[in-house]
Amino acid sequence: MYRLHFFIFHIFFLLSAFSVVNAQELERYTYHSNHMGTQFAIILYSDNEVMAENAANAVFEFVEEINGIMSNYIADSELNQLSRLSGSNEPMIVSEPLFEVLSASKEISVLTNGAFDVTIGPLSKAWRMTRMMPKPVIPDQEELDELLQSVGYEYIQINESDRSVTLEKEGMELDLGGIAKGYVAEKAIELLVDMGFPIALVDTGGDITLGDPPPGKNSWEVAVPMKKGENEYGHIRLAIQGKTVTTSGDMFQYVVIDGKRYSHILDSSTGLGATRQLQATVISKSGMDADAYASALTLMDPVEAIELINSLEDTEAVIYMNQTDGVKEWKSSGFDRYLIE
Repeated sequence: MYRLHFFIFHIFFLLSAFSVVNAQELERYTYHSNHMGTQFAIILYSDNEVMAENAANAVFEFVEEINGIMSNYIADSELNQLSRLSGSNEPMIVSEPLFEVLSASKEISVLTNGAFDVTIGPLSKAWRMTRMMPKPVIPDQEELDELLQSVGYEYIQINESDRSVTLEKEGMELDLGGIAKGYVAEKAIELLVDMGFPIALVDTGGDITLGDPPPGKNSWEVAVPMKKGENEYGHIRLAIQGKTVTTSGDMFQYVVIDGKRYSHILDSSTGLGATRQLQATVISKSGMDADAYASALTLMDPVEAIELINSLEDTEAVIYMNQTDGVKEWKSSGFDRYLIE
């Protein structure tokens, strides 16, 4: 499935047999590296610094392998090869990682009625240019209408029998920015566990997947930023292990055009960035779910969004909306059990 994954597993299989030590002997190691347009961080506990560093480097190599598959910035990535076949009715057999992510993407799109949609590539490219302008200007309606013609998750056809994908609409461009990092974070933890490092944390620039808790602890403690007012910020503290936590919203990534604030999260029904100043934090057993739903919830009605989260297994969420009279909060039924008061 993953050539690199199996290669590393065989290297570390015998070494990891010697890593079973008392918790008191484990030391904490932290590693940083830039990938997928952001800074990745790995924290792991080990009794051997050399093995810890080798494991971290192996994970970073794995990330680059996945980036070569899923990036929409790399011209010859597998994702872009698939996009170039859009409208040809020609199915493309894709790698297992890409098939797994696209299958999950379509399922989440259906459940969120399109609030999550990886076919927004044409829109995200246009907004990327807009945000780079010295004086940003919204694309005119005619341009947006033309771009929207190539957007729609319903035009992705998934064939499980031969692991092929067909993009039915001409001009489709896929953008996995709202799900790929969650996928990588979860797979990175699995890789570290295979190599004998179950006590680990992987942060892929906002998607944080947590393995077993640090020595002497019952969980990891994660601080999640939250907006408390117009120019006031705070955080909530969460106790988590064995799950991914992701926060999405326009707290830090937005553009102001003609006095109006637009999020970097795009609404595929309008072609515009969200304007409601809404933030969502999702905790899930699935890294992909945490990543994708965190973005989708910022585009949904909060009450309907929480109803959806309550219908999912191993998934909780909190939503904050900045309003004129303060910040309003919505929480799923089991979210409070992760809160540290």
